[in-house]
Amino acid sequence: MVEAPDYGHESTSEAVSYYAWLEAMNGNLNNDWSGMTKAWDVAEKYFIPSESQQRAMSTYKPSSPGGYCDEYPSPSNYPAQQQSNIAAGADPLHDELYKAYNTYAMYGMHVVGTP
Repeated sequence: MVEAPDYGHESTSEAVSYYAWLEAMNGNLNNDWSGMTKAWDVAEKYFIPSESQQRAMSTYKPSSPGGYCDEYPSPSNYPAQQQSNIAAGADPLHDELYKAYNTYAMYGMHVVGTP
């Protein structure tokens, strides 16, 4: 699962990750995994985009997967400008994941590129 800051939305991916972690710890301690099942259902329903919401993933270039933007302490500094002079490495997992799952969709909490 991909996890990243979710500034300005109803909640954050950190919050749902923490929720799932708490329920996993509770399940481990009490041998009752129903809370973890519910937490995962919440993550899938509200935080993980469906394949139809990731239409641009088929145009993703694993040899040039992203860019760099500075981080700032205040939301008023966003959106940050991409720093094109800083190189990002190649994505070593993209081809392997596509071959395994036969889809470009990413099972992550944030939509990566939309048309």
